[in-house]
Amino acid sequence: MFGPSGVSIMSMDTSKTSLVRLILTPAFFEAFECTRPMVFGMYTETLSNILQKAKQSTLHWKATDDCALIIVLQDQDFKTEFTMRSISIDDDQLDIPEMQDDVAFEVGTNVIQDWTTKVLMTSSDIAFDITQQQFVCSSENTELGEIKHTEPINGERIRLTSYRSDVNIALSFNATKSLAVFAAAGGDTCFVGFSNQQPSRIQVNLGEGSTLCLFVAPKILDD
Repeated sequence: MFGPSGVSIMSMDTSKTSLVRLILTPAFFEAFECTRPMVFGMYTETLSNILQKAKQSTLHWKATDDCALIIVLQDQDFKTEFTMRSISIDDDQLDIPEMQDDVAFEVGTNVIQDWTTKVLMTSSDIAFDITQQQFVCSSENTELGEIKHTEPINGERIRLTSYRSDVNIALSFNATKSLAVFAAAGGDTCFVGFSNQQPSRIQVNLGEGSTLCLFVAPKILDD
């Protein structure tokens, strides 16, 4: 989505349990101009393959009135131009409701790496039990047994920013792994919000007011 306030890119996984939102403000670009809102649907794999070809090239984005998105990779005296037609996207699937996290905090990206490196050793779902005073994540499997990490809230590494109620959820192995991947994309700290009924999320700041956010739905636990 292109508009006067910048570019927003959103994508949902095939299971409809994870959603990525990238917001890039005009200040993030060397030059930016957009006089009216425009929405384009793109295949994620196609866009990723093109951007991987960029390497050290200067990247230009152009949108045309006939719903074509042009990406130009320019380096020295040569350039490569990709022109892609917009595909139909169900906008309702990508709507993000107003979030009210049950527990939210700021934490170092290296801390998230520490949590996930340990509990993902089981290759199983990860349980999160969070109160206003304590953060616990754990996992288990038959071969290894149980791994449990416990850490105080507002201790040395976690700064609580909001609290509504205790959280008791499970996230899939892949969702938890994605949290670590996204944490590494930003600076030294990131925002994390956990919820019982809504998706949990991690947001990293990219500078100039730009952000990258991952939303993951909790696993449905058997009674």
